Amino acid sequence: MTEPPAVNDTVCFCPLFGILDVVAKKWALLIVAILGNEGNRGFNELKKELGRIGPKPLSDTLKNLERIGLVKRTVMQTSPPTVKYSLTPDGRTLRGHLIPMLTWVSERGGAEMPGCPIRTKGT
Repeated sequence: MTEPPAVNDTVCFCPLFGILDVVAKKWALLIVAILGNEGNRGFNELKKELGRIGPKPLSDTLKNLERIGLVKRTVMQTSPPTVKYSLTPDGRTLRGHLIPMLTWVSERGGAEMPGCPIRTKGT
């Protein structure tokens, strides 16, 4: 007969719901990848790099990423004012965790697409 697992041997899956709220959004991880590559980007720069995203989904995704602490929105004191988005420390940590997942997928037949938005070298 086996003993029940010790308290330290159990893993609570409740945080999975919070993770899915972040990573299951269509554009969220791509935005994290681009900001991780480039350091910071303006709204129109992100829109151009993402290609098929409309302004409303981009705005909503950026607001959500900012609300949960992964993206920082900075208003530059220019005329007219410009806004730049960058990753917070938590956003950079999340991006760092994406790279092993992408490696895992690519080792199992996932193909790199032209213009792949995440780079591991030089970042």
